[in-house]
Amino acid sequence: MGWRKILVLVTDGIHMIEGVKGANIYLVTGAHIFLVDTGLPGQEHRICNYLNAIGMEPSALESIVLTHYDVDHVGSVMAMQKLAKCPVYSHLLEIPYILGQKSRPGIKRWLPWAIRPIYGKLIPPTELRPWVGGEFFEDWEIIHTPGHTPGHISLYRNGIAIVGDLFQGGEIRFAPSYVTWDGIELKKSAQKVLERPLRWILPGHGPATPASSHWLDSLQKSHKR
Repeated sequence: MGWRKILVLVTDGIHMIEGVKGANIYLVTGAHIFLVDTGLPGQEHRICNYLNAIGMEPSALESIVLTHYDVDHVGSVMAMQKLAKCPVYSHLLEIPYILGQKSRPGIKRWLPWAIRPIYGKLIPPTELRPWVGGEFFEDWEIIHTPGHTPGHISLYRNGIAIVGDLFQGGEIRFAPSYVTWDGIELKKSAQKVLERPLRWILPGHGPATPASSHWLDSLQKSHKR
């Protein structure tokens, strides 16, 4: 399949990079160009192919933002950091997991070893710049949305929420409880996003999803249970 056939511009200069393995990767263009998440290990060539297809080199990336530590989100961060020569940002609470200093909570702690024979070893970035939530990154609000992991973040701007594993796309729903660190915190985090005006939800898994009163009402009810 040619890259021309699978270029996906979602909205407002945000691309969802197709053809990668693992979680969705978003390329945010505009005044500041950055990636959100990097997929499984070994995806850097697919990311670079997409950049080339829209006329960009990896050096155009000014930063990489990680929504949280899971190998399917951070797997290619070291390779992309080396290619782009740019800083990597994460929530302060997530940094020990990303750097391998602590084990991820829950059953996903075993995933890096499980996928290694197929995708290769997870190599952490050389440096991480910390957030605590409440900051603005250019014109994006950084929202601390713990629950899936302790230091999970979401990004919000002008009705668009890039939510990592806070929600799954399509018929918007929470991630399964068995991969959730703290279900109570997850619902509190959902409310932080739901209280903002929404046009698009851009999840780590599933399709980019336009806001719908149907699933908004459903999530509002579920987070109160």
